[in-house]
Amino acid sequence: MLKFISVGLALFLLLASPLPSQVSNVFPYDHKVEELENGLKVVSIPLPNPSIISYYTIVRSGSRNEVEPGKSGFAHFFEHMMFKGTKKVPREAYDEFLTRLGAGTNGYTTDDFTCYFIVFAGRENLEKVVETEADRFINLYYDEEMLKTEAPVIEGEYYASVSSPDRRLSELLRDTAFDEHSYKHTTLGYLK
Repeated sequence: MLKFISVGLALFLLLASPLPSQVSNVFPYDHKVEELENGLKVVSIPLPNPSIISYYTIVRSGSRNEVEPGKSGFAHFFEHMMFKGTKKVPREAYDEFLTRLGAGTNGYTTDDFTCYFIVFAGRENLEKVVETEADRFINLYYDEEMLKTEAPVIEGEYYASVSSPDRRLSELLRDTAFDEHSYKHTTLGYLK
């Protein structure tokens, strides 16, 4: 009980005391965080270049969520599939839409999350970008042939990666360091 009270008191003192000024300067930009009814958090950061918009979608799912022994690399594979389009906006239409905007888009997968982003010009295009991205996240469409087409691309990415001595060392270190945790495998997973 005494331990509980002292932890509570320490927490109270920490929260009650003013924080050092550098903590407030960690992120120097004004920003706004809104949580929608469905739990989605929207973070807006207005910058001095109002015509350029960077739109990020961060999904809290990465290779750490691959917990079945012998099965790895699926989060990264799925990231690739997210660019295949939907029935409403097939890949060709998605690419054409981005080209019309002069937009750049990509994604990446980490141990802990997957990030997708689009950088484009024109605030007037934001609503259409949000609508298109929502469609992609809700109505993603791919078939077996698309999976077969993308698999060699990902396999090539794996071979290119492990040809680097640093990458190979990292893969061996993680395999040795972790017995149970899914950090044992890299985001690309093991070829086997």
